[in-house]
Order: sequence, then structure tokens, then C-alpha cells
Amino acid sequence: MILVIVAVILIALATFGIVKLIDKFLPDSARPIVSIVLWLVSIGIAYMIYASVMKPIEFKQEKERRYEVAVSKMLDIKKAQMGYKTVHKDFADSFDKLVQFIENEKFAIISRKDTAVIDASKNIAFGIAADSKEGFYKDIVIIDTLGYVTVKDSLFRNSDRYKRLNVVKVGNTEIPVTLEASSIVRNDTKVPVFKAEIDKNALLADLDQELVEQENKVESIDEINGDKITLGSLEEAVVTGNWPKKYGSNE
Repeated sequence: MILVIVAVILIALATFGIVKLIDKFLPDSARPIVSIVLWLVSIGIAYMIYASVMKPIEFKQEKERRYEVAVSKMLDIKKAQMGYKTVHKDFADSFDKLVQFIENEKFAIISRKDTAVIDASKNIAFGIAADSKEGFYKDIVIIDTLGYVTVKDSLFRNSDRYKRLNVVKVGNTEIPVTLEASSIVRNDTKVPVFKAEIDKNALLADLDQELVEQENKVESIDEINGDKITLGSLEEAVVTGNWPKKYGSNE
């Protein structure tokens, strides 16, 4: 884009010089033809200026459209992984496992009720009859399983988009999504973690590469920093992404 701007400036200066030469040396009979040529040159310069101004604007619009699609895919992955963890107590390390989980497994519908019951052990410790209603009570939670609902109906009702969690489609091109899962230790406790990534270079491969290179170096709270769109982490127990809220929820 810098080269285009430099070229536009040089052409504008050259045109100005030609006009001066025409005014000074060109015979009157040749001026109409040259005038037409200069008009065409002026139109070309105007178009180049317009294109140089619009290129980053159009890049930004297309980039944001693609980022929204990519983030939507990440949010589906997060939904599936959180459901998987609810049942299996860890995260899936492949998209095949997520698809099988969504298609074949169920969530339990749970009822939780807080209540108070006689604290027999404390009653005995204080010399009170174990079943005395006049003694001590303790709070407990009663959990009942009311039934089950399929994972698919719970997370992706009336949609089969979960079958394509591993790719983001841009036109006729499919950009792969990578997925890893592991565990870390925090306060002597094993904590499951996962990370999903989409390569921004692949997502923007058919756009202006000078602008893509600038995009990879961006550092802003309003943009996606780095050359990857990332969800989760293998080093920290987080399930958020590196995108700002304008591209999608990040809670």
C-alpha cells in the first residue's frame, strides 16, 4: 500500500509537470488530444487513490466477518467441552470424541434441595439422645435424579453443526481447528485443561498479505492479538478466548 501511495504522488507530480509543458510548448491543434489523455490519467490517479484508501477498510470488514464466524465455532467447541467435562470430569482431546459424546450420551436432570436433619453425633457428644429433636441439627443437600436428556438435544437441538467443529469454512476453503487436552496441578489437585486454535494466516490467506502481516502484529484490547485465535490454555485453568467481546461472548 505504501508503494501505491508513492506511485500516486509521483504520477500526480508528473502530470502537473506535463500540464506546465503543454501550456508552454504544445501547439493549439494538439491540445484537445492531450487534454483527453490527461483526463484519463487523472481518472486513473483518482481510482488508485480510492483503491489505496479502500483496501484497508475492505480488509477490516472482511477480517471481522471471518473472525465472527471463527469465534462462533470456538463458542460451540466450548459448549461441547464443558458438557463433556460435566459427564467425564475431563476434556476431550479430539473432535471425534466430542462428536461421539454429543450423539450418544445423556445429561442427568438433577434436583437439589437444602434441608436440615438431626446431628446425631453432635447430640451424643453433648450428652443428648442421638435422635432428640431438641438437640442439634445440620444442613445437608438432597440430590435426586429426575431423568435424563440427550446431550444433542441439550446443546445442539435441531442442528448438526457439531459434526463440523474441526473446521471453519470461508467460501470454498476449510480452515482446520486444532484441539488439545491435558491436565495441570494446582494446589495439589489435578485440573483438566484444553486449548483450541485457529490460524489467522490460514483464515485470511486470500487477502492482502501486507495487511495480514500487520494484523498478526496487532496489540490492542479491541482486537485479536497474535497470529492465532485461541480458546482455553494448556498452562492455565481457563476456558476463555483471546478475542474481544465484539466478536462474540468471552465469559
